[in-house]
Amino acid sequence: MQALYLPLVRYWLARFPGLGKEIDDLVQDVLVVLVHELPSFERRRHGAFRAWLRQITINRVRTWWRTQLKQPQAQLGEESEQLLSQLEDPNSDLSRQWDQQHDRHVLQRLLAAVKADFEPCPWQAFTRIALDGLSLAEAARELQLSESAVAQAKFRVLKRLREEAGDFLS
Repeated sequence: MQALYLPLVRYWLARFPGLGKEIDDLVQDVLVVLVHELPSFERRRHGAFRAWLRQITINRVRTWWRTQLKQPQAQLGEESEQLLSQLEDPNSDLSRQWDQQHDRHVLQRLLAAVKADFEPCPWQAFTRIALDGLSLAEAARELQLSESAVAQAKFRVLKRLREEAGDFLS
């Protein structure tokens, strides 16, 4: 879990002015909450996990700032408050950007994790269809395989990706 989400959460926290060296502590706070609360998480719709992770991140940043505001000369800053507000709004461009980056990040990690489980030919068949958008017939022609072999390769890779991803693929 940590290896998967640490770089993504760190990237988003780095966008907040004024965090600086506190980013690593906040990332760890987010991951602690994530691990602690994960057993009670219930996915009720597509994208629920990434929205939940986004909200945990927002809450940890707000908590940190509330603590800092009790310190002399600490202030939240208008830009950071606007970022938090935009992230909280599930219909904002920033929230959609979070969702897209989350999905892209998770997909890249999953692909890297399972690629070694496959020979080059089935992997290429999968990538040509699923990632590059070729039709089954085009991929079969290009790879000089039967359409059935290409479809089977795609099925096997997708099955392995789902196993690796668990509930987080959605």
